[in-house]
Amino acid sequence: MNAVVSQPQPDGDPREQPITRNELWTVVAITLLGAAVRFAFPSAMAIEHFDEGVYASNLLFPDQGNEYPDRHLYAPSLVPWLIEWSIIFFGDKGIAPMLPSLLFGTLTIPLIWWVGRQWFGPLSGIAAATLLSLSDFHIAFSRSALTDVPLCFWLLLAVYFFERAFRYLSWAFAVAAGITTGLAWWTKYNGWLPLAISFSGVSAWLLFQGKVKRYFWRRIAIWGLSAVTAVLVWSRFWYSLPNGYGEVTANHRNYVGGFDGWMDRAMQQAEALDTFDSRFLAFVLIFLWLSFLSTPRSHLAWWVRKRIESGAGLDCAELPALGPEFVAYFSTGVSTGLFLVAILAFPFGINVILVTIAALQILVGGFRTVRYHRSLTDSRSEFAVEFASRLRSSFFPPFSQADWLVTAWTIGLTLSIPMYRAYPRLTLPWFLAIILLATRPGEFVRASRLKPQTVWLFPRIILFVIGVVYVGSILPNVAIHTPALQPRTGFRELSARLRDDVFVRSNLPQRAAGTDIRAVLYVYAEPGLFFHLPADSLAVQPAGNLSFVDIEATRRLPTFLVTGPHAHRSQAFADEFAKRADQFELLASYPYDASDFVRLDDVSATQLRTHREPLEVRLYRVRVPE
Repeated sequence: MNAVVSQPQPDGDPREQPITRNELWTVVAITLLGAAVRFAFPSAMAIEHFDEGVYASNLLFPDQGNEYPDRHLYAPSLVPWLIEWSIIFFGDKGIAPMLPSLLFGTLTIPLIWWVGRQWFGPLSGIAAATLLSLSDFHIAFSRSALTDVPLCFWLLLAVYFFERAFRYLSWAFAVAAGITTGLAWWTKYNGWLPLAISFSGVSAWLLFQGKVKRYFWRRIAIWGLSAVTAVLVWSRFWYSLPNGYGEVTANHRNYVGGFDGWMDRAMQQAEALDTFDSRFLAFVLIFLWLSFLSTPRSHLAWWVRKRIESGAGLDCAELPALGPEFVAYFSTGVSTGLFLVAILAFPFGINVILVTIAALQILVGGFRTVRYHRSLTDSRSEFAVEFASRLRSSFFPPFSQADWLVTAWTIGLTLSIPMYRAYPRLTLPWFLAIILLATRPGEFVRASRLKPQTVWLFPRIILFVIGVVYVGSILPNVAIHTPALQPRTGFRELSARLRDDVFVRSNLPQRAAGTDIRAVLYVYAEPGLFFHLPADSLAVQPAGNLSFVDIEATRRLPTFLVTGPHAHRSQAFADEFAKRADQFELLASYPYDASDFVRLDDVSATQLRTHREPLEVRLYRVRVPE
């Protein structure tokens, strides 16, 4: 490996500090906490979302290559394949369909610690891991059978490999970046994002860091190798598409709104992000603040204190805009920041605070980097100049190569996500970048200056928080409202009642002649419900139209139709059903309440709070002509 360092590192760079046993145990504790919250209350997890039903139902179609009809239009095959094997090993009556997301969600916690540590320093890594571990937003999607959490894992790993490849001019890291990008692409159709992020990020870095332009063509070649590798990894699935990639692209155009309505969709995404915020993380920040009270805080406060102790003095007359009170406040350093963030998190939510900090990092840090070549020339004393420089560097350090990648990641998704239909899950990759940006000032907080007894507080705090989570969740009177743990079992519970009506209330014969199948049940546009309905002697099929009423099997076996919210909102279904209404007999209606996780795909959080639309599933029997 050709270890060409992209830029000189300052003396005592926190990113170069070895991993201590205390830090390692802290990360283990944070990861275990994240796993505990994600796996908590398994009975509340069930297939409910439309796409979940598509991905989890493949094994119900052995005669179609174990693939839900048109499944390739919704996602590539990697996650459905993982769900298949999970069901094979553990069955379909528990958390097996959610297991891939649960595991990838848990593994992303130590991964973001490692990435944050390598890019910004140990405390940045620990802060990022803590924020992700207890993020309601990430927890909610980790407890689903969707593709977004696995995508985020591969995306973060791929961007990290790109940064290493560009930093060290490494062909090995370039190949690793290409492989992980290919896996991201095999997970979700926007898995090519690491290619766009890396190209735009390194382009901005090379544009503003003139001293590294001599490696320009080599870095372009590295990116090209990664792109070719990613395409090769993904090509096997690409070639398996029955009608080529054009069919997938045409389907995705249905969800693109463009710049028309961009602001409305952006606000809807922001509201959804705030909905997945229980304010519980604010309690954790309070505990972290308490743990820092007795420690040296930041390299800025340490420098000021050392100057006073050495007798150099602190002439506040040189800094009339600051004064001694200001310097006194810096004696709390990071702990004050944690406390303020925690206090603000209660009324506004931690996600709002993180987005604000990340935006400031981009605006101020980016501006400082662009103007970095301009020297500071004024009449202030050497002390005043150095103090001001350290003050700026503590909170808004100049951008490194990694910063440009994360900035490109954030800005690119900020502009592009609202161009699509406002599905909350689309913001999950963007949220990872926000966490990394919000925790980057930790680069200048020296972990080596923490007292050993204080560092040991971290695992104890994490264990205490685990206890609070479970006690608070078990005791109804003191339960902590956690949106991520909201039950999603509506379809699972409803399916048992629906099957009873098919077999009992409809007086079906015990056995149809010449076959073990007693009835046929068509489910119109509700894969989430479809997943729960198969049973012995009941043939369950998805339906995209009502033409099944004309086939011969409908005349031989009792045939039923199930419709749900997707059909009831569809004008195409309403028009087709109106033409065939005399061929269907309504047997039962089943009111149910979908979780916020599902409802926020269709309405904004404000609309949901104002009016919670009543939902129902209807069971029809097909009338056979005499």
